[in-house]
Amino acid sequence: MFKKLSTSLLQLTGFVLLVTACKTSIDTQPVSSGKAIESFTFAGLTPTVTGVVDSVIHTVRATVPVGTDLAKLAPTFILSQNAIISPASAVAQNFSKPVSYTVTAMDSSVQPYTVTVSTASTITNGGSLVYIGSGSGNFFAIDGGTGVTKWRMSTGTSISSSAFVAAGLVFTGSENGNIYAFDAEAGTQRWKFGTGSSVLSSPVVSGTLVYVGSEDQNLYALNALTGVQRWKFGTAGGVTSSPTVVNGTVYFASKDQTLYALDAATGTQRWKFGAGGKITSSPAVVGGLVYIGTNDYNLYALDAVTGVIKWKFSTGGIITSSPVVADGVVYVGGEDQNLYALDAATGVLRWKYGTSGRITGSAAIDNGLVYFGSDDKTFYALDTATGKFRWKFSTGSVISASPIVYNGFIYIGGQDTSLYCLNSTSGVLRWRVPLDAKLLSSPCLATTDLVPFAAGISGGHQ
Repeated sequence: MFKKLSTSLLQLTGFVLLVTACKTSIDTQPVSSGKAIESFTFAGLTPTVTGVVDSVIHTVRATVPVGTDLAKLAPTFILSQNAIISPASAVAQNFSKPVSYTVTAMDSSVQPYTVTVSTASTITNGGSLVYIGSGSGNFFAIDGGTGVTKWRMSTGTSISSSAFVAAGLVFTGSENGNIYAFDAEAGTQRWKFGTGSSVLSSPVVSGTLVYVGSEDQNLYALNALTGVQRWKFGTAGGVTSSPTVVNGTVYFASKDQTLYALDAATGTQRWKFGAGGKITSSPAVVGGLVYIGTNDYNLYALDAVTGVIKWKFSTGGIITSSPVVADGVVYVGGEDQNLYALDAATGVLRWKYGTSGRITGSAAIDNGLVYFGSDDKTFYALDTATGKFRWKFSTGSVISASPIVYNGFIYIGGQDTSLYCLNSTSGVLRWRVPLDAKLLSSPCLATTDLVPFAAGISGGHQ
């Protein structure tokens, strides 16, 4: 009996220790305040429709195909870690009018969002503005439907930085070392911020901050509405790579051959990864992995939390193109004149397509097609699944910038000074607008109610 009693006491003691250990683990778990909508999709539509999340004014906008029943749409949300949303994800709502959602963080703080869904136009893109800078230093806002210039502003020196739209402002950089914020509708300058050298990196807005790199070897975080510096982070090389912000971390690369991951709020370094060559490509961050191309001919996939290599893929040349990830495939171009499609999880080659020139711009993906330009003066459309040729469009010069696709049309800038608008299905030219100098930056598009659809930046980069 004594033996049984002793055994029972030992079992009880073990149970208490186990409960105590579990309780301690739960009690010490960090309490997160994250309450952001990271992504919004209508996965039930074909093709899947992805909404545009504006984390500054806390709205989501989505455009669905003509004929879609707005009263019975079930959106899927990806939220900050441990956050919840009400109404729940994947529950059908009536989007014939704006729908209010509330995201609640682990610490019980809340953030309301308003989701607005509209039906795509079947005729024109007259409700959009395309923003692009030129080699003369002029920055243009152009009607996406007609190609007519709505306004332009001069920075005085060449613009290679691509624009970003948020909170009614459009942001860009110039080789004079300044970062500019213009009123997106009127074109008036709201503020500018001077760095120590050329700004070739494209700005990205997340929350209340705009992030941008400079050739003065720093990454800057500025208040998006005022331009006041929040913090800066120094590297040992120029920063032409554009930053990507995901889950409170800003990822960017430097010509010092290093990819950095910083706390987006404070600029504190979380980790860094050293490559075998300088990095001018911009990172794409999808599914817990960071994808980056380098001058050592490799495309790397790194763990987004730790920076540990998951896989790498070797090409035949320098990679200055920024990778784009869609539907489990990562697409990247190389100076070996090939566009590669790789399995995003493993790095295994799905297919590659050869051109007759370097591919330095990033690809765009839409409706089963991948679009990209080449130094061979040709713009290509390929089948995303097979890499088979669909159509091509020849311009008068090298195409080094990245395209954007919106509402059935593609916008591309060329070094022949022209901005082109093509039908995305056929490649037929809709209009061409000659501007005043080479177009080295990529176009950015927003609807005329200033909701951004795409930008010439990384990953999503769009």
